[in-house]
Amino acid sequence: MMKNRIVLFCCLLFVGLTTVTYALPSKCLQASERQNACPHLIYKKAALPVALLEVEKGDVICICLTDFKALRNTAASNVEQIDQQVTLQRLAEKHQLSEQDILTLLRN
Repeated sequence: MMKNRIVLFCCLLFVGLTTVTYALPSKCLQASERQNACPHLIYKKAALPVALLEVEKGDVICICLTDFKALRNTAASNVEQIDQQVTLQRLAEKHQLSEQDILTLLRN
């Protein structure tokens, strides 16, 4: 009887963790072309709402820092500056935010 309850608990825990794992990437601010799991995720309080991700201001938001790597450093050349602008524009369009909103979410 006790053994059955332990097995049932473990099964439910596994199913719950699996469900959470699969749900997280869809709630993350990340590049649309991302195929694999993000290697550098952070979770933080959202400085503003992100309707597309169903995140309200003050909720926890997941951000894939790897996809924003190009935006974190000052551009050393015109090519890097263009790459930063294109990355910012793509992410803003995908998440239906302004470019300033993306920067606010990253910085705050």
